[in-house]
Amino acid sequence: MPHPQSRPISILSEEPHFLLVDKPAGLFSQAAPGVDSLETLLAKQLKQRDAHPGQPFIGLPHRLDRGTSGVMLVARNQRALKRFGQQFQSRKIGKFYLAVVQGDVSGLPQRWEDHLRKVPAQPVAEIVTAEAEGARKAQLDVLAVAQHAHQSLLLVRLHTGRMHQIRIQAAHRGYPVLGDATYGSTDSFPIATSADETQAEGFALHALRLEFRHPQNGKQRSGTAPVPQAWQTLPEKLQDAAQSLLSKSQDEGDTPWRLSDLANVP
Repeated sequence: MPHPQSRPISILSEEPHFLLVDKPAGLFSQAAPGVDSLETLLAKQLKQRDAHPGQPFIGLPHRLDRGTSGVMLVARNQRALKRFGQQFQSRKIGKFYLAVVQGDVSGLPQRWEDHLRKVPAQPVAEIVTAEAEGARKAQLDVLAVAQHAHQSLLLVRLHTGRMHQIRIQAAHRGYPVLGDATYGSTDSFPIATSADETQAEGFALHALRLEFRHPQNGKQRSGTAPVPQAWQTLPEKLQDAAQSLLSKSQDEGDTPWRLSDLANVP
């Protein structure tokens, strides 16, 4: 999957201790040496912008899948990285995603619980029993926001951070994320990957909102990433619902979200 090498990383907000950035679909969060990633490209960008004499500190307390777009939290020093890491580990971070899936998801339970594990020597995960070796509990809440034809827009609150969690839990229930051929999607989802609008196949999963505590003063903070331009290819009803949730997240700022309060937003 190509990525937008020619575009700078979009910085949503910036403070001395951290950044909030918008990761484009198609770009690794972290990668092996020599492979472009959000981590390496952002370091180069900040070094050039700030005329930094050394290497800027870029600490990632979490990651997004290569094909997932959206908001990421970046620590700017070791102390902030440690404190953010503790928040993620103790599940005190609010993680809200938009996902377009194949199928009508209305009527499903809001809480999805499974056990997942990484398939050995393969870049995929699988659903297993709780007793299986390597099994880890995966939990999320899902709200069906809008449907059109055979597609549904979901707002997902992720409680755990397992490999490919939203993708595999949705696919396990017969609702693969649009464009996610790895887990059974039969429909494509083109994403723009460079300034000249070269197209590549991706999937419709976007980290919309992240809620966390300031690493220094402990105050509630949040970040919101705009819905990607590629989502304009979706049915208008799904686009409008996604934009309504985006506007609500931006308007409400640092006020924590509850999924039960969002059922009638669109």
